Amino acid sequence: MKIIKFQQSGLIVEADNGYRLAIDIGAYTPLEQLDGVTADAMLVSHLHGDHFTPAQIKKLAPKKVFLNQECIDLLDEEGLPSSEITKVQIGDSIDIDAFHVQFFDVDHGPNVSVRPKENFGFLIEVDGKKIYFGGDIFYPSGLDVSTLEVDYALLPIGTFYTFGPAEAAAFASQFKRIGTVVPMHYANKPETLDEFTKIATVAGHRVESLS
Repeated sequence: MKIIKFQQSGLIVEADNGYRLAIDIGAYTPLEQLDGVTADAMLVSHLHGDHFTPAQIKKLAPKKVFLNQECIDLLDEEGLPSSEITKVQIGDSIDIDAFHVQFFDVDHGPNVSVRPKENFGFLIEVDGKKIYFGGDIFYPSGLDVSTLEVDYALLPIGTFYTFGPAEAAAFASQFKRIGTVVPMHYANKPETLDEFTKIATVAGHRVESLS
């Protein structure tokens, strides 16, 4: 298993069998950066454009796309012609080839102008590894992480709309175990990467930016 990181909160997780699951590759990733990049399936956490854009999804051309109803309603008349769309909701637990994905709700906080009806986090299991994807989490919410052991925890650190560095580091310390913490969602405040890395390292966490 390997994780390939894109701007803001975008990822492709590639299983050992070669199956590629994309997550939240949105408007912050230029289309030309996706030339030659493919995905077999894609997850979208919520409707905001830095996580969900039909143009980026069409460029990746995944065979399957998993969206909540709010995102489905925003698709234009053309939809996603090369992709099969599956509606998902909080509490779902599904298998996508080698991946097992659990969908849970996270709180985006008070500062968003368009508040999502559903704002997913994902718990992903693949090739014997567990990946926690916090999405746009502002308050500790969703799964009880105090008993959760994961190999990767992907947490936003950008402040205002999500955790800031200190909040993300404190949340990471609530997990029973994390192998590696991967900071996300700092495109508009790149200085938070160094701040988070210092705080989290002092707290005993292994931090990897994957970029």
